[in-house]
Amino acid sequence: MTNSRRKVHEGKAKVVWEVPETPEAPGADGVGEPTFVIEFKDDATAFDGRKRGLIEGKGRVNNLLSALFFELLEREGVPTHYLETLSDREMLVRRVRIVPVEVVVRNVAAGSLAKRLGLAEGTPLERTVVELYYKSDELGDPLINRYHIRALGLATDEELDRMEALALRVNDILGKALAECGLRLIDFKLEFGRTDSGEIVLADEISPDTCRFWDVESGERLDKDRFRRDLGEVEEAYEEVLRRVREAAAKWQGLRLGGRGDAAPAAPALSASADAAGGRPRARVFVTLKSTVLDPQGAAVRKALQTLGYTEVTDVRVGKFIVLELEEADPERVDEMCRRLLANPVIEDYRFELGE
Repeated sequence: MTNSRRKVHEGKAKVVWEVPETPEAPGADGVGEPTFVIEFKDDATAFDGRKRGLIEGKGRVNNLLSALFFELLEREGVPTHYLETLSDREMLVRRVRIVPVEVVVRNVAAGSLAKRLGLAEGTPLERTVVELYYKSDELGDPLINRYHIRALGLATDEELDRMEALALRVNDILGKALAECGLRLIDFKLEFGRTDSGEIVLADEISPDTCRFWDVESGERLDKDRFRRDLGEVEEAYEEVLRRVREAAAKWQGLRLGGRGDAAPAAPALSASADAAGGRPRARVFVTLKSTVLDPQGAAVRKALQTLGYTEVTDVRVGKFIVLELEEADPERVDEMCRRLLANPVIEDYRFELGE
């Protein structure tokens, strides 16, 4: 792009550049925030760097895939560092300081979890598992808990709550989106960063390097495990994921794929005569527990209905219905109310309708 770029950091898979000519990102307070350029490399490592190699075209695939996923997540209300794609291997991002805690979300037993718990790979987990790892190459990225994080001063409890809540929303959104691609989201690793204003946002990448993608029908692995385990056809697997996601990406425009519920209807336009008629806009908010969270109240209702003879009822989810009367219809404000108070994004899904 330019000879005035300055290398800020080089890791195993990416180089971070400071480029003075790049535009600033709009900050939450209206003040411009600095930006970085991330360059994706073809270098591949595994087992804490003990295995090294080159996956031809990996940098291009990971950059383009990450951009597609970040764009989807931003539309779904998940804040990220992503701003725009500059080339096949480079993206423009907001400058962040990476929180040295990796968040791993697991839906199916695989890799280290299968070994630790003595489970066969491919065993579905009854509940989604969230794990935290200390981001330290020297220590081999060890598994840690909140007590360790507090003792080391890596993040506050509020930041960890935010990171875990966002990670679970990402799981919901990507799991449903990837199912449209014939891909099963087994597990994945996320990294988060602090912006200059202190906001926690999703950073790093989302790619076959950081996720396990299995073909829904065949169970074929289409991720970095092909490199780790010498399964062959590594480049082909990465390209196949990109091909499928690109084909499905057009269908994601405007969809609500997670966090607010599958079937969130589009907010109906308010009638121009609503105020003239004395009516005020209302938001109707529906809150339910996530499908991965046990619902004892729902189970009790299901059992009672079956006892009364309604044996066709196989599942019940009990939730909350909230009506808000508003001075004006602002979907972003209502969404913020849901995230901050009306629902717990860690364990609950929500959706809302705007109308009279």
